[in-house]
Amino acid sequence: MSNITSESTSLQKRVDLLLNQVAQGTEFHFQSGLCGDWTLMANKPAKAALHLVTEGHCWFGLSPQQPSVLELSAGDIIFVNQGVSHFLSHSPVPNDIAEHELASFCEPEHQQDGVVCYDIDSPSQITDTVFRLLPPWLVLSHERQAHEMKAIIDMIRAEAKRNEPGGSAIVQRLSDVLAIHLLRAVIDGHQELTGPLAALQDKYLRDLVFTIIEYPAANWSVESMAKQVFLSPSAFAERCHKQTGLSPKKLVDQLRMQRARMLLNNTALPLTAIAQQVGYQSVAAFSRFFKRYAGIAASDYRETSR
Repeated sequence: MSNITSESTSLQKRVDLLLNQVAQGTEFHFQSGLCGDWTLMANKPAKAALHLVTEGHCWFGLSPQQPSVLELSAGDIIFVNQGVSHFLSHSPVPNDIAEHELASFCEPEHQQDGVVCYDIDSPSQITDTVFRLLPPWLVLSHERQAHEMKAIIDMIRAEAKRNEPGGSAIVQRLSDVLAIHLLRAVIDGHQELTGPLAALQDKYLRDLVFTIIEYPAANWSVESMAKQVFLSPSAFAERCHKQTGLSPKKLVDQLRMQRARMLLNNTALPLTAIAQQVGYQSVAAFSRFFKRYAGIAASDYRETSR
């Protein structure tokens, strides 16, 4: 019983740390009443973003050159991952339009639409890895939101509409809470996920994923992973595949790949050091591993991602 209690406490602390880091990294970016044929554009943003539609409706797309768009309504939230170019607009954007031709926005008193936008930083290897595992974008429609989240969104929408002194500060504080609720909704299974992130929705696998993220260079055999989650190797392998669609080895490989990408993007560490941090004793072995999953050499990936 004491071991189970200890493991539960450890898991709770890990989840709390993740959610707190997301909240602390949330930064108010943009709030506006919008009118006319407006468009807001983000070109390969360095940070992940949250957009909350506070009034009216708008269209979301990944770029003017990609015709696939999604209509959002008041109360909808959309998470867009770091580096993903996207736009919000009053109407669908023709896919043959140039960026300089896009309509800008205005902030008159007679607003017809409203959007609040936040940047979300990823200050640690845990949050960075979790963000990298998330899809390019996720929508949490107002119909699918938990009661507590709806209450927070209603307060943000009210403050954004009033546009009174102190409103921006209130919206910022509420956004911290909103970011926690959004990621909690993802972890608790309110979104359909696959791969390593889907393991966070499983009580047996969640703590294991956090541990692999923290210690990717450890010797993660099927037996050692099964022991950590108190399952037999065969039961663990079956559960891992059923929940994530991955074998235990591929689960570890994908988590190591996210760490490798982060180190190649954000540090000047030599490939030897990066290889050791993700569990490879030689650059040659690491290079084969990276190219097998990324389709590109690690050195070339570092050059093209900067």
